[in-house]
Amino acid sequence: MDFRFDVVGVGALNFDSIAPVSAAARNLLRGAVDWGAECRVGAATVDAAMRTVHAAAVRVAVGGSAYNTVAALAHTGAGLRLGYVGVAGRLPVPGAPILERLHRLGVDTEHLRVSAGELSGVCLSLVEDGERTLLVHPGANDRMAEHLESRFDEVVAYLSAARIVHVTSFLDARTPAVLADVLAAVRDRSPETVLSFDPGHVWAASRSAPVAALAAMADHVLLNERELQALGTTGDDTWAADRILRVGRPGRFVHVKRPAGVTTFTRSGPLLRARFHPQQFLTADLVLDATGAGDVYAAGVLAAVAEGTHLHDGVRLGMALARHKLQHLADGGHSDFPAVLAAWHERATPDRS
Repeated sequence: MDFRFDVVGVGALNFDSIAPVSAAARNLLRGAVDWGAECRVGAATVDAAMRTVHAAAVRVAVGGSAYNTVAALAHTGAGLRLGYVGVAGRLPVPGAPILERLHRLGVDTEHLRVSAGELSGVCLSLVEDGERTLLVHPGANDRMAEHLESRFDEVVAYLSAARIVHVTSFLDARTPAVLADVLAAVRDRSPETVLSFDPGHVWAASRSAPVAALAAMADHVLLNERELQALGTTGDDTWAADRILRVGRPGRFVHVKRPAGVTTFTRSGPLLRARFHPQQFLTADLVLDATGAGDVYAAGVLAAVAEGTHLHDGVRLGMALARHKLQHLADGGHSDFPAVLAAWHERATPDRS
């Protein structure tokens, strides 16, 4: 099948602020957030938390999980045809609008809704010893269900024209169900389209029927260890992965990301197969910014899938890109991604599956 796009991202769009955890922030948020996870909060909470950190320590950037993945793909220089579906609001600081930033990356925005009268999503990432706690105020992202419903058929056609659709979370109550309907229609219309799903902690822990439906449709489910235990409803990795993979079509993969490496799970008939891919471990003093590293890992996997190389090579590319990102602030190391990709190409093999 001839696809119009290689990868289309579907996810929230945020203005990200990244800062070290301060003692004042810990006192302010004690009992109010789940440390080490993503938490929906009001604008006043984000604003109060921002006031507890030193302004000189704060780094800002446009982000959101799917945006981070698509931006990383653009920076690889692989020439992938990229698109995005989401809702962009007004940024809280001067600078180029999100729409313009995506255009600069070469990303198609035909189905990006611009809601200039509303504040964009805002995410404050508090980082401590490589762990990040995300305080998220959704802003214009809460319009996503309305956006999908108003252009349902057009969005389905758009996503069906993509080789890969990469889906990440929203924090409102309505979007999961609407998005599940959209992707079910995409699956019916274009069975060859690969669906990639990174639910994040909030969706994984919700265990809602729409999130379960999204996970069941996905060819690749990308999780950290906490998200695996939440989505799989058990603390045992093998049983949790099996619970996710026992539904849906054959050949699906669960990726579990840890500092020491990635474990991929898939089913072969009645058997669950696991493979551990070791990562070159980075000590805490070498990790400058962990925010978005999982999104960069996803970019590596999806770049390999789009290219038709073996999944295990894709995992290796994802880990190499993520390791490089961890050693740089925000997207400060993204300009080196073409070199990381070139080094990976020297060892990658054609897909044998």
